[in-house]
Amino acid sequence: MAVLNTDRANLLLMREYRLSVDDQARLDGFIQRRLKREPLQYIVGNCEFYGFEFAVSPAVLIPRPETELLVEQVFELAKNFPVPQIIDLGTGSGCIAITLTKLLPQAQLVAVDISAEALAAAKSNAQKHGVAERIDFRVCDFTQTAAFSPDEKFDLIVSNPPYVLENERPALQLEVRDWEPAAALYVGGDGLNYYRCILDNCKKHLRSGGWAACEMASQRSTAIEKLFREAGLNNVQIIQDLAGFDRHVLGQKPN
Repeated sequence: MAVLNTDRANLLLMREYRLSVDDQARLDGFIQRRLKREPLQYIVGNCEFYGFEFAVSPAVLIPRPETELLVEQVFELAKNFPVPQIIDLGTGSGCIAITLTKLLPQAQLVAVDISAEALAAAKSNAQKHGVAERIDFRVCDFTQTAAFSPDEKFDLIVSNPPYVLENERPALQLEVRDWEPAAALYVGGDGLNYYRCILDNCKKHLRSGGWAACEMASQRSTAIEKLFREAGLNNVQIIQDLAGFDRHVLGQKPN
């Protein structure tokens, strides 16, 4: 499909088509890259997420089905707010922020990432989907004490932060370990530092009655749930992914 720049349905109609010399050379190049375990999404340059196509490169994580479930949770929570103001911490390709913007016509989105290259990819994806004017993109390190102005408030804080421990790196698929951006994958210490920072931002910038929603490593779900409760959030919930693993955590700031 990528070599011929066509879709699946049309490909089925091209059974008798013979690749040109250039087509074959391009296909051979793709195969050589795949043999080096480069992810297919990076080779063809795009990935489907929630029914939308996103351009991806080694500058950003490849969007995954588990994160689609996070979007579904936030979408449902956002219905409780007339004009939901949402911030996506660590936006990467922009898949979360852009999808929510398309699903929620009244929403106002802020998308931040520490990587200027990732943010450029997110902006490009937003332009492709016609929502760039509705998202405030910022190069920002949300782990810093004063990452946002004191008066900024949000109804929903969503994040898919780095949550793989360094000692878990060897067990990852080669496609992930050797190709996806390390800064978006790995976390030091006990693996909870980003959640502490997210909860600190909730304390300062989440409105009363607002929600925090995060993706997480299933093996640390108990510790992360404890952090959310200790931060004073109510209605803390652990949501499982389609494989039955604890994958997302939700919490509401008391009124």
